[in-house]
Amino acid sequence: MKIQQRIALHFALQFIILFIALFALTLLMFVFIVSLLTEDDFRKNPQVGLTENVPLSTTIKKDGTVQLGEKWIELLKVHNMWLQIINSNGDVIYTANTVDDLATSYTANELLHINEEKMLGDYRIDTYYSHSWGEMPHYYLFGYYEPTKKLLTGLIEQFGQDGAVVEQQQNTLQQELEKLNGVLYIFQQDESLLTFGKESLLPSNKLNLFSLMHEPGRYKGDIAFYSDPHWNTTWLLYSTEDGQEIYEDEWFFQKEIQAILLAGCISLLIAIIFSIWNGYRYGRPLLMMTKWIDRIDAGQFDVFTEKEKRAVFKKSGKVRFKYRLYQEVIQALNIAAKKLEQSTKERQQLEKTREEWMAGISHDIRTPLSSIQGYGYLLESKQYTFSADEMQEMGKTIREKSDHIVQLVNDFSLVFELKNHVLELQLESVELNRWLMQYIQSYQRDLTLQHVQLTFNKAEHPLYAAIDPKWFIRVLDNVIFNAIKHNPENTAIHVNVHEQGFNNVITVQDNGVGIDENALKTLFDRYYRGTNTGERKDGSGLGMNIAKGIVELHNGQITVQSILGKGTTIIITLPKIKSVHKQGE
Repeated sequence: MKIQQRIALHFALQFIILFIALFALTLLMFVFIVSLLTEDDFRKNPQVGLTENVPLSTTIKKDGTVQLGEKWIELLKVHNMWLQIINSNGDVIYTANTVDDLATSYTANELLHINEEKMLGDYRIDTYYSHSWGEMPHYYLFGYYEPTKKLLTGLIEQFGQDGAVVEQQQNTLQQELEKLNGVLYIFQQDESLLTFGKESLLPSNKLNLFSLMHEPGRYKGDIAFYSDPHWNTTWLLYSTEDGQEIYEDEWFFQKEIQAILLAGCISLLIAIIFSIWNGYRYGRPLLMMTKWIDRIDAGQFDVFTEKEKRAVFKKSGKVRFKYRLYQEVIQALNIAAKKLEQSTKERQQLEKTREEWMAGISHDIRTPLSSIQGYGYLLESKQYTFSADEMQEMGKTIREKSDHIVQLVNDFSLVFELKNHVLELQLESVELNRWLMQYIQSYQRDLTLQHVQLTFNKAEHPLYAAIDPKWFIRVLDNVIFNAIKHNPENTAIHVNVHEQGFNNVITVQDNGVGIDENALKTLFDRYYRGTNTGERKDGSGLGMNIAKGIVELHNGQITVQSILGKGTTIIITLPKIKSVHKQGE
């Protein structure tokens, strides 16, 4: 996967993971807050809470069996409630914490009466109707006994008269309520007429009276009301087993607010952790790579310190996981640093070689120029009289020295053309056996080369190649001239031609002094002068580089093999063609 795709995938996955984490956190906090609110409602009025939640937690199978968790059964016992579940036929199919005097089946009239009166005998009744899609309807009866209500009724019957308490029995009522750890309030309109029993804190306003009725769970005892419409009075009895007073919840830092603050802190912590991880995951490698680039810019090509190498790479050489996102960049920087280091070394070596070559070229040009300049001064001075033979010798020397200078300039110009790919070839299809034979014979007829043993071995059948004869002769001249110039007299030079696969192969082999390993590596470099002696040889040092450039223009290759003291072999490979024809025909 490309680095662009991998980075895009990484960021996409991060945002997806972050979204899922925050969504899950939000969902959990929502469920938690709903649970707290449900718990709070349940605490304020446990009877209503059980009536609303037990049916939702009950599973009724098609065969009529009922499953209800032990937690709910225990809560029914704690709050002195019983449960009956009635099917569509009026039969009770499930009971929990029931008493013996309850019916096992109800008529429609009985159920309507119970729903209207909200009473069944001495029990207060709450009902719940359940009819889910695909299921038969069921009716839930929740009953609970109100001892405080019965106690209040008894007190009213015993001590009440004309909407108030009989004056002669007020002390008796006070003593009775103290035994019960209770307090009795008698209200008429907005005023409290009488208070008996243990003094306790009354609700602070009118609406708080409804809290006593609708949120009884907020109080530590049992509360009962009785309204006398005839006398427009209300009796309120509050009693506890331990005599604890009425209380109201704190309004600040309730569980809901604490849950919201906790959710905010967790979200902030996740954001901080994600930011730190993101900075470590993406920022640290970038900072490290910035240091590497600065080191490369400063010429320090060994960009990794030992500590960084251990941090970035495994012992096997692979990039560690935390840096793997940028492994292409790291590898590219490493490769670029090595290439720059190599390029710098090559440039330094090239500059050194160029300086040496320029010094050699200056010397090579200065020597013939000195001869030409000297003869010029002699001719210009008119102080001497030269014979015809002397004039001819001077002219010959001036011409030879001038030719040598021209050759140096031409070689330099040719190298420039080869380097910039501006040399154009006029290719012709030639039969190599015949063409090479004619070329070698021209060397063999040269009387100045009688000390050279030059032979040619042709292939068994015709071989064809597309070459520019003018420039390819320059290649062979340079190769054979080097073999003659750098070897002693009577060195045997063999030129061979044969086919190899889809190529024609020309070899120039000698049994001379050979080339040492260091010289072999730089034989085709520009400005290299191949020699195994301390003598200065004529030439520009560009011969083999020119040969290599011309062969490559012919889509061929030139290589060298040599063993010091045993000889050298130059191998030229050219693509084969089928027959003789003019290029382009």
